[in-house]
Amino acid sequence: MFGQPKGKQKNRRRRRVRPENLTRFVAQRVAGSRADRLCFGDAVHRRIGRNGCISHYFRPGQLFAVVWWRRYSHDRQHRTFAVLESLPAGKRGRFLPGIHPGVAVHVLVRQHGPAGQDEAVDRLLDLIEELNCRGRNPAEMPTAFWTEAVQQLLLCDESLESCDVESLACRA
Repeated sequence: MFGQPKGKQKNRRRRRVRPENLTRFVAQRVAGSRADRLCFGDAVHRRIGRNGCISHYFRPGQLFAVVWWRRYSHDRQHRTFAVLESLPAGKRGRFLPGIHPGVAVHVLVRQHGPAGQDEAVDRLLDLIEELNCRGRNPAEMPTAFWTEAVQQLLLCDESLESCDVESLACRA
């Protein structure tokens, strides 16, 4: 009697996507030796497993970023940062650790050595933090922004800090 007509209620419901059409990233952590985590992304669903793993699910076309961290003997460390795009069902992509099915890879940056050394991955994580502080959602930035940022970072003498994030976003 006091509710909305049934037709309007149907329009307000989210359209469900079948689970097999979603891209899944499983973030895992093994104390002292490995950590895989989501850096940004607007997951449509998140599930926490009994073993502490967190599964993030993305619709086709969504951007998300992941960092993989590994610690090896003799205190060697390796981190890899990637900006990825989930693909529609039937499209083939690259297979990466903890991600199923394959995805489109827009950025892939590696760093050897510990965090905090102002290397490439550190600086990209700082850029994500700066975007968040400015009220910009990194997952909504165009893929060209991320490739431009990495080119700026890896190929230019100018650091990302001296580059205006807004002008970088406008160029993309």
